Amino acid sequence: MDEKENIDLSNPELQNALQIVQFTRNSLFLTGKAGTGKSTFLRYIASTTKKKHIILAPTGIAAINAGGSTLHSFFKLPFHPLLPTDTRYSVRHLRDMLKYNSEKIKLIREVELIIIDEVSMVRADIIDFIDKVLRVYCRNMREPFGGKQMLFVGDIYQLEPVLREDDRALLHPFYPSAYFFDAHIFRSFQLVSIELKKVYRQSDPAFISILDDIRTNNATDADLRRLNERVGKDDEADGGLPITLSTRRDTVDYINQRELDKLEGDPFISKGQVKGEFPESSMPTPLELELKPGCHVMFIKNDMAHRWVNGTLGVVSAIDAEGGIVSVVAENGNEYDVERDMWENVRYRFNETEKKIEEEQVGTYVQFPLRLAWAITVHKSQGLTFRRVKIDFTGGAFAGGQAYVALSRCTSLEGITLKEPIRRTDIFVRQEVVRFARQYNDGTIINKALRQSKADKEYYDAVKAFDRGDFEECLRSFFLAIHSRYDIEKPAARRFIRRKLQIINDLRTENEQLREREAERMKYLKKLSTEYVVMGKECEKAGMNDAAVGNYRKALDLCPDNPQAKRRLSRLEKPSKKKKK
Repeated sequence: MDEKENIDLSNPELQNALQIVQFTRNSLFLTGKAGTGKSTFLRYIASTTKKKHIILAPTGIAAINAGGSTLHSFFKLPFHPLLPTDTRYSVRHLRDMLKYNSEKIKLIREVELIIIDEVSMVRADIIDFIDKVLRVYCRNMREPFGGKQMLFVGDIYQLEPVLREDDRALLHPFYPSAYFFDAHIFRSFQLVSIELKKVYRQSDPAFISILDDIRTNNATDADLRRLNERVGKDDEADGGLPITLSTRRDTVDYINQRELDKLEGDPFISKGQVKGEFPESSMPTPLELELKPGCHVMFIKNDMAHRWVNGTLGVVSAIDAEGGIVSVVAENGNEYDVERDMWENVRYRFNETEKKIEEEQVGTYVQFPLRLAWAITVHKSQGLTFRRVKIDFTGGAFAGGQAYVALSRCTSLEGITLKEPIRRTDIFVRQEVVRFARQYNDGTIINKALRQSKADKEYYDAVKAFDRGDFEECLRSFFLAIHSRYDIEKPAARRFIRRKLQIINDLRTENEQLREREAERMKYLKKLSTEYVVMGKECEKAGMNDAAVGNYRKALDLCPDNPQAKRRLSRLEKPSKKKKK
């Protein structure tokens, strides 16, 4: 899927976010409610930025989906809480504990942009640890994150850090909450936070309003009544397969196994193939995938041919075990022959020769890009879109944002069926989340960052205009840039301007050389043309007028301005025209 085609560049919040990432070194938290295009933005940045960058995520599956590595594998993070008082990881002892090799150190020093996806699931102590690592290894103890630009992507209203009670007790004396934004580093500088506002998944304003109220813990009695009208109702959405969302994994496994057992025949078991390093926790689909004709499945990877995307639902219509093909009829009615696909586990390395960061494959996993999908957990549904959703909150929600995530997966209220009423206790938002969210889209903070980027953006526009030959626009943008920030006397800027202007001199020289070559060519053609005239004259003397005409015409083909060829050809052709009359 080409993210350059899918991104909405007219979105004002997105424009600001792009300008900050592209033209400043400011760290940014990009957030937004469900369906506002956060993942699209991440992929767009990754595919277009000229900055040396890496993509990291808190879980293996999130990292595989984002095309990056896990935070733990990249930074060699221990899995226990990283307390500020732990002397083993003090600035003095950090290198001895982590033991990064020279290649990893070079990579950390060279990277310019670090993208962390699903940051709402990252604990505050991990953020502080990353800050310490970057300061130490980049030899820049004064700047946050060692001077590196951080792009955090996620929605703190949706998923929260998963924390065991004993870990929570250990962190409590040091952090007011486990959320990433309560890291100590953010006490020393203000993180720019931009919330995308435009919703692309839903179009019904009433439904969007209900979702907004649930997301921010402001659900009214009217909101709950409207939602609970969907209890026991058959979904009324057009088309689409129903899928059950549950907060509990055992409920999901039970539903999928029960429905699979109802189908006739023995299941086809596809065994995944692992090469190299590929942890089972990172596998997007089971190592032993059980399928039968008639089973409900979900595609879990975007198709290179754009036939389906991650989250597309379908029904298995046939299985060719020997040929290694599973035929699936998707929600749109099209039938596809699905073959096994491959996922890569990558790590980053710095290419010293080309001075760029590259992905190195350390392991692969091959399996059909399918999983049983009569039901999935609310957690696994994150980022997906469905037309018909059955929500099973048996036992209630147990994490902040679960009700919002489940409800916001559906494109319409009419597509939702509730197994039981949603209770007010199912809808809760941590107060620290509400507190931090008040900083979203702070005009003062964003405008300060944009002012810093204003000159860079104008210089960038001037260069682009120069490259396409629009010199009027180039000068306009260039003078605006100088007015914003006078850089032209800096050595680097002067070298750059000289290099660009030298292009004009190079083109002038090239043009003069082409003119000289063209003059030589015309001189040669004129000489050949004269020779054809001489041959034409000889043909005339011999009474071979037709041959003479042919020679004069060839002379004019080579040199259209040859006066003798024109005059003689005109004289020979006039008699023939009189005869025709």
